[in-house]
Amino acid sequence: MDIGKSFNFVFEDKKWIEKILIGGILMLIPILGSILMLGYGVQLVRNVRNHEPEPLPEWDDWGAKIAEGFKLFIIYLLWSLPLIILSVLLIIPMAMTGDSDTGNAVASFFSLCFGCFALLYSIIVWLAVPGITIKFSETGEFGDGLKFGEILNFTKEHLGQIIVVIIVSWLVYMVAGLLGSLLCGIGLLFTMFWASLVQYHLIAQIGLAESKPERPLETLGAVEPAAELPETTETDGENE
Repeated sequence: MDIGKSFNFVFEDKKWIEKILIGGILMLIPILGSILMLGYGVQLVRNVRNHEPEPLPEWDDWGAKIAEGFKLFIIYLLWSLPLIILSVLLIIPMAMTGDSDTGNAVASFFSLCFGCFALLYSIIVWLAVPGITIKFSETGEFGDGLKFGEILNFTKEHLGQIIVVIIVSWLVYMVAGLLGSLLCGIGLLFTMFWASLVQYHLIAQIGLAESKPERPLETLGAVEPAAELPETTETDGENE
């Protein structure tokens, strides 16, 4: 994994200033801006994994970015659905128990069980996010982001790289937040957008280190030219 490349690839693009400005401004738009960021991130991941020389996407084809961003948002939501359902179900026994000591004990028990499950499941989903993003970016098909078995296997196989991505991304967002604050606050829009690009580039590299290029054919030793056969001379006359 080339972490340095993730920091520098943005500035290698000829139109990086224009693209950063557009992305930063779009972050001001509620909901739609977030969906566009997701769609832009999907295209960035796809370009990196396809080994595009300049993977930073153009700000065009807005409909495709919105569509893929919305799909990915719903996919993330569905992965989090068990937590949402359990949160609602937890309210029911807590409301039925009342203020009695027994009721409080039952509510505490359910809260403890839910808290342990929520923590464990949240960690699993958090670690699976890179795999979800990669699998969805490969085809853009909604169902590919919900292939739970494949994604969890991918997460287990590349757990070390995923942890590195999470730690580096956290540090990048901290630095971007500090730099943006120093630029009168308005700089946060652009530094945080840059930080998200670094994170997507890091995610795209997960597993790429193991995809080795095809082994070139070994050059064989020079083949000696075939010995020329002596020319057969035709007889001037026919043998009687």
